[in-house]
Amino acid sequence: MKKRQIILDFTSLLDVIMIILFFFIIFSNLETDNLKKDLEDKQQQVSAELEEAKAKNDKADELLGEAQEKNEQADKRLEEADSAVDRSGENTDAIMDFSENKNLKLHLDMSGENGWTLKFAKGEEIVKEIPKADISVMTDEVRELFKEQGYTADNTILIEFSYNATESGTTSAYLDTMKIINTMKSEYTHLFYSETDVSVFAS
Repeated sequence: MKKRQIILDFTSLLDVIMIILFFFIIFSNLETDNLKKDLEDKQQQVSAELEEAKAKNDKADELLGEAQEKNEQADKRLEEADSAVDRSGENTDAIMDFSENKNLKLHLDMSGENGWTLKFAKGEEIVKEIPKADISVMTDEVRELFKEQGYTADNTILIEFSYNATESGTTSAYLDTMKIINTMKSEYTHLFYSETDVSVFAS
């Protein structure tokens, strides 16, 4: 074989190799693009699954929170029911005292020369009079009365509160009296009271 023929043959071989490399590069790029797209699709799928899982987890947390809240409410109602059963005796005693006119009665008396007075009575007997003074002083007087009556925080206490709304100064005195009553209710949680404006019964 002559030298020129060898060179031509080698050139042809190079052309073939270049063509092969060209197609190899093309197919490699196509494969890379396909792989990249496949990976992107998988990544999007994983992200979607993670979002779905997070949403389900959030929903599960929400449902768990609701279940715990309902369970706490059920426990509270059960405790209240148990307490009501336990307190049935106390409540019965208080109702009996009320029916026999032995419960405390509180009247806001506006007839005093130096201001209004809180008058506590049992039946027809006045058991304590508390003249107008600083709210804290009057509240202490009521506390002392409750101790004298033998009341404890566990007792059911029924009080009838009466006043005459048409008398001068009643509004201010009424508000002060309610402050005292509410303070006592915070200390005696089973204290209940009724209100009567006697002016509505006046002829």
